[in-house]
Order: sequence, then C-alpha cells, then structure tokens
Amino acid sequence: MNKKFMSGILSNKVPLSKIKHNMKQYTVKTIVILGDSVAYGYGTKEGIAKYLRESFPDSLIINLGINGLTSDGLVSRLDSGQWDRQLLSADLVLINIGGNDLLQGFRKLGTAGLVRNFKAIRLNYRKNLLAIYRKIRELNPDTLLVQNDLYNSMKKEHQYMGLTKLLYRRWNRMIGERGVIISRTDKMGRKPDIWLDGIHPNDEGYRVMHDLLIDTLRSTGIVLPQHTTKK
Repeated sequence: MNKKFMSGILSNKVPLSKIKHNMKQYTVKTIVILGDSVAYGYGTKEGIAKYLRESFPDSLIINLGINGLTSDGLVSRLDSGQWDRQLLSADLVLINIGGNDLLQGFRKLGTAGLVRNFKAIRLNYRKNLLAIYRKIRELNPDTLLVQNDLYNSMKKEHQYMGLTKLLYRRWNRMIGERGVIISRTDKMGRKPDIWLDGIHPNDEGYRVMHDLLIDTLRSTGIVLPQHTTKK
C-alpha cells in the first residue's frame, strides 16, 4: 500500500475522483472494538460485532466494549496495558466512546448544569481522544483507526431536540485527527425504527451502523477484498 497516498486519503486531502481511480486493498484479519455500551452491543446479540462477523467470516472480531465506559475510563484501560496484546494484532480498531461523558454530566449537573459546563466536558473528551489515538498508534502504527461519531436518538418532537442537536454537532467536532477515519453514525438519528430504547440501537440499528462503516471505508478509498455485502 502506498503510504503517501493513504496518508493523503486519511487527511481528506485527496479528491474523491482520484480516490475512485486509486483504490487500495487492505486485508483485515483482526478487528478490535473499543468503547462503551454501544460498542458492546447492549440489549442485542453482539451488536455491530454480529454483522462484522457476517461480513468478515475469516476474520477475528474482538469486542472489548464495556457498558457505561467513559472516555476517562477508556484511557485508564489502555494505560493499564491489559489490551496491548489484542491491539498489537489489530488490522482495524473501531472506537465508540463519548456518550457516557455527556450522560454522566447530565446526571450530575442536570440540563442547565450540563449546558454551563459543556465546554469543559468537551475539552476533557478531546484530551482523552488524543491520548487514546496516541496509545493505539504507539502499539500498532499500521492499524486502520476508525471512530463512530455520536448520533442523536432523541425523537424530533422532544422538547430538548433543538438543544441536543446543537450540542451533538459541537461534540462531534472534537472527534478525529489526521489518520483517523470518522464513520458518520449521526445519520442514524433520522431513522425512528432502529432503537432499542432512548439511547441504544436495536439489531436493525446495528446493521445500519455496520453498513455506514463499510460505506465510509469504501468512500475513503479502502478496499476490503474479503468483505461480501449480504442483503
């Protein structure tokens, strides 16, 4: 794989027209999922891991998601070294983290307190993301690093819909840096029938999340030769 070309792709500096003519194959033997209850697949049978297993039947899928995990907690887990072996072998690392940072702020401070302290909570999240990216790259500089942004599952008629839409938009700007691929799961918020509860996707929701991930990788110029789309 041409490292200069891939570096340009991942920093979004290569026009899409050029990407389509320079697709690069990338074999994924091991996928590691990191993050919170959405990464874990709360309330479903394996969450997104189920669909990744179907799409990559010859690959090892390691789901390290933990219910209730915050970005502070993910940094601590990575710093402990307990997941070093899994990350060293990963060809793709998928991260879903941040929702509990906001939820924790809401539970401690209430709506008004969350809004007042939003900037500080968001800056702490950004600091943690940079530490997470750095740790993974120190262990495995060649892995594909992908992060889901945060979706807003609140129904459009909810009284706080306008406020949460604004906060999520600002929150998602904190995600990513050069070389990090962002899968735009915020599109899931437009689909009313894919939710298990007010926060977590149901099985169909995870299928949608999976399809968005695959589409994101393709649009970035990455070809996954062992991926087969199942309808």
